[in-house]
Amino acid sequence: MTPHITNGNKPPIKSFDGKRILITGGTGSLGKTLVRRFLEGSAGHPAKLIVLSRDEAKQHAMRMEYQNRAAATDEIIYRNFQELLEFRIGDVRDYHSIAQALRDVDIVFNAAALKQVPTCEYFPFEAVRTNIEGPENIVRAIQEHRLPIETVVGVSTDKACKPVNAMGMTKALQERVF
Repeated sequence: MTPHITNGNKPPIKSFDGKRILITGGTGSLGKTLVRRFLEGSAGHPAKLIVLSRDEAKQHAMRMEYQNRAAATDEIIYRNFQELLEFRIGDVRDYHSIAQALRDVDIVFNAAALKQVPTCEYFPFEAVRTNIEGPENIVRAIQEHRLPIETVVGVSTDKACKPVNAMGMTKALQERVF
């Protein structure tokens, strides 16, 4: 991720200033790293960071961490949609879920993935659903709803270059979809 865009002798342009950013798979390893980097502000200050994932427990833990809460009962009133960091339960594999999450978003980082090679080998259709159908749902929702999304970043892998396993094959196809 480039922290800024050079602009000649002028100060750097903070490319994410005021942007509404959706991170699918936002509670995964890369998603959490992206959230932390965006919150640091080195690439600008987004207006909203939306973490989309299907893992309620990971979302809760992440929210508690960012709110510096020790226990779930510390959060008496849930103000999720009023915060910079918003959490949404959803799944890229579900068209309606992703279509709803994409509303009012400027930039999408698709970090949702099945990325463990053995898991993809044992459950190849699950890899197809997440790594191919998920990106297709993103593209379809943007096109069908004419959403003014500026950028979609599809996270891939070196295994997509010459794929010899289900994970690499599905990530290579994700690249074609995007």
